[in-house]
Formats: sequence, C-alpha cells, structure tokens
Amino acid sequence: MNHDMPDRAAPGLRTALWLVVIVIAAWLRLWQLPMQILLDDEWHAIHRLMQADWQAIALSFGLADYSIPLTLLFNGLYETVGLAEWHMRALPLFFGLATVVLVPLALRPWLDWRERWLLALLIALSPLLIYYTRLVRPYAPVVLMGCLAMIALWRWWHDEDRRWLWLFVPAAVLSAWLHALTAVFTGAALTWFGVAALIEWRRRGNPRRLLELLAVGIVTVGGCSVLILPPLLSAPQAIAEKAGVDQIGVETLLRSWELLVGSVNPFTALLAFVLAGLGVWQLWRRDRGFLLYWIWLVAVSTVVIMLLRPAWIHHALVFVRYNAVAHPMLLALMALGTAWLVTWPARAASEQVRTIAMVVVGWLVAVVFYFTGPLPDLHRDINQFTNATRYQFDYDFERSPFAFMNELGVPDFYRDIAAEPGSWEVIETPWHFETSMSLLQEYQPVHGRRVRIGMISGLCTEWTWGEIEPDKAGRIDLPQFVFLSDLVDGSIAERNRFVVFRLQPAFEPVRELPPVDECVTAFRESFGAPWYEDEGHVVFRVVDGGSASPSS
Repeated sequence: MNHDMPDRAAPGLRTALWLVVIVIAAWLRLWQLPMQILLDDEWHAIHRLMQADWQAIALSFGLADYSIPLTLLFNGLYETVGLAEWHMRALPLFFGLATVVLVPLALRPWLDWRERWLLALLIALSPLLIYYTRLVRPYAPVVLMGCLAMIALWRWWHDEDRRWLWLFVPAAVLSAWLHALTAVFTGAALTWFGVAALIEWRRRGNPRRLLELLAVGIVTVGGCSVLILPPLLSAPQAIAEKAGVDQIGVETLLRSWELLVGSVNPFTALLAFVLAGLGVWQLWRRDRGFLLYWIWLVAVSTVVIMLLRPAWIHHALVFVRYNAVAHPMLLALMALGTAWLVTWPARAASEQVRTIAMVVVGWLVAVVFYFTGPLPDLHRDINQFTNATRYQFDYDFERSPFAFMNELGVPDFYRDIAAEPGSWEVIETPWHFETSMSLLQEYQPVHGRRVRIGMISGLCTEWTWGEIEPDKAGRIDLPQFVFLSDLVDGSIAERNRFVVFRLQPAFEPVRELPPVDECVTAFRESFGAPWYEDEGHVVFRVVDGGSASPSS
C-alpha cells in the first residue's frame, strides 16, 4: 500500500514553498479577526453558560445546538480566569492552521511532495475552511481530527502499526463529542474494516484481525456513547424537533459543490470537477481501496443525513458542515488531478523541470480559484461580519434566501457618517445576533466605520439575547460589545462615536427586540439632542470628551 514518493527537490525550495503557503493561510485566517463580531451560532455557548451549571451543560444539546465540550471549556474559563474572546477563537484558529500542514503530511503515502504542497495551498485558500477557522464553532477541530481519524484507522489496518490507534481513538471520540454526526463517519469506517476482517477470517481461518477490530470498535463506540448518549437521552425532544424537517435536493448538491470548491463561477466549478475527476482516476491507479473507502464514508454519511432529514439541511452550508470531515479529501483529489495534468506532458523531462512546471501551474490554479471566489470581496475593506449570512450561505447572494436584503436599502444617515471627517466608530443598538434578522452587515460597507454592539441590558431591559448579563460582565470580555450604561456614566474610554438606536426593524424579524425608549431618554439627558432622528432611528453623535455635537 505504501506509495511514498521520493522528495528529490532541493530542501530549500520545499521549505520556501511551504512557508509561503503557511503565511497565506495565516493572513487569510487572521485578517481583521480581532475586530470580528460574534454572530449567529457563536452565541449559543455563551447563552448556555450564563444560564446553566456544569451538569446542565453536559447533559443537553439545548434547543439551539451548542457544542458541549466547547461550552464546558468556556464555562471552565468563565468560572476561573474569566472568558475572553481570544480564548474562544484560539481552538478553531489552531486547528484551522494545523489542517494546512497536518492533512497533507498524513496523506504522504498517496501524494508526493508537490501534490502535498498543492493540497496545502488549496486548503489555505478554501473559503469554507477559512470560515471554519474564523468561526467559534466545532467545525475546524472536526475537519482536522475527523479526517486524521479516518486516515489513522486505515493506516493501522494496512500497516499493522498499533501506534495509529493512539491517534484514531481519541480523535474519533473527540470529533463525535464536538459534533455528534461525525460519529457516522467513525461508524462507517469501523463497518468497512469489519467487513474486511470477516473476509480475512474466512480466507485465512484466523480471527485475530477481527478480534483486534472488535476491541478497537468497543473502545471507540464506548467512548462516543459515554459522551453522546447522556445528552441524547436526557433531552430527546431537542433532537426530535430538528429531525424529519427538511431534505436534500439537487439544488443542495449543486450549491454544496460550489461551497466546497470555493467559487460560483461556472468555469471554475467545471475546472474543479475535471481536476477532481482526474484525481479520482489517479488515486484509483495508486490505491483503489483507499479511494473506495472514502467514497463509502461519504455515501454512508449522506444516506444517514437523508434519512434523518435535519432542519435546514436543504441549505448547502448545513450539508457541507455535516460532511466536513471529507472536505480535505476532495481538495486532495483536485491536487492529484492538477499534478497529473502538469506532469503527464512533461513525463520525459527532468525532475527539476517537472517541479517548476508544477509550482507554476499550482499558483495559476490557486489564483483562478482565489479571484473567482468570494475572498477578494471579503478582504477588500473593513468587514466585521465575515461569518454573516450574506457571505456564507451562497457565494452568489442573489440566489440566497436572504437576497431580499438588497432591496431594503440603506438609511441615508449612514452615508453622512461615512463623510464625517476623523476617526469614528458606530455603536449599533439594539441588535439581532442572528444575521438572518439583521442588516448590519449591509450597512458597514456604506459607512465604512468600525462597529461595536451596544448592549441595552441594565439600562433598557434586564437582559436580552445576544448580550452579556450585566452581573457577568466582569467574567466575559467581548471587545466588540459595550454596555450603553457605561457610555452614559462615562466609565469607558472616550472616543468619537455615533450611537444608532433602531426604533423599528427594516423588515419583520422572527424575534422581536425590547423597546429602547428608556435608553434614548438616558442619552438625551446625558448628551443632549440627537444628531439625527426619524421614525425608525435616533442617532447620537458623541465626540471625544463625552459631549454631543449639535444636530445635523
């Protein structure tokens, strides 16, 4: 099975190429990350730890799914040293960056160094994998640990090296705990080798491998069961309410392909399909068993998802999340296909010539995927909403379920804010942490200012969703959020701010926000007349020093 290929290129060249890829990956994942605002599902863990104790967190997925181990970790920090936003972002960032290096290295038996380098480059530039890395959710850890677990089980079986089990068992169990549906991949992998063990027993009359696999399966399934079954059994209605709701359609699969390859451009999507197809052919020639193994894993996962019919599964983003473990393998197939297109015409050339050709074509492919994907738009200007609905559900926003936001327009005062000389930040309040109910991501490209969220808890209301409870503020540090009560009493740093109170939503949201009349009154008393006011908004212009400027 060993398909290791010699690394004959100069070590300096290989090192330089890898360093460039790592730098690109780090820049794309760290760009404006300290300014990014927690959105959508990122709030589930915070809401849960503010309202539940250790036992309640460990024994329920909640009506709004949260990752139990991540929430337990955050709760531990919250109750000891305090929970800072960088604590929450550290794990996804670490695993997302590690994926760029560790997945190609794990595929060394099947890919030569040039193919591994190109795979790393494709991972570095993948919009979806960048998104996972920047998102405080379990997907980045699951991609790495789940993928490595599947490879490790294969290596253990074929190399008969038990050291691989030290990777497979903890990676498989932790992946399932982070995201329960990852257990489907583990179960499918164990089933694959269960059949192989039965065939070997029948052929050789020796049940040793079957017994070994049974032991591995008992430990792995037992570990997953201990962690997953208690919350499933303690609150089965939480899962039942989300099953049998939606289903996968042809549109889901087409849009999933675009998300996976990172582009809605027809040429790029077709190019990716051709490259992946050539990669399938090449991997079939090198190790057809390994290829069929991954096809089996994805097929089983897809069938299980189709039977469960979980909520929102008709959206491509949800479907690809549930199959995130296999995403690096698709990129590996594309790398293999690209390598064959380059090396086959130059098969009679020297090793050096083939390497140069591979590097040049690899960069060309990367440039095509980058500039025909969403990344140039995401990284053009200030953008604190890179996880927002507009950028992730469909790279063609006109096809997304939220395309109606384009027709709602932007209030004119945001353009006046953009024209204001000097450095300003915009405080938006009240807000929906659910971007499907918010237009803040539409307004920032117009005013071009840094945004913070103004929390009304403790001034207009006792507490509301998407905010920190006032009595817990000292234990949770979210730099992009500010209590309006602190602005009124002058207990936070002075700077130039526009404070935008939204009196009525631009469209009818699913969840209503509490009224902010008391907050507006408090601001009038502290800062004077508003800078702008209409039936839907009241805007205060608070200059450095705490005073309000005259109305415009």
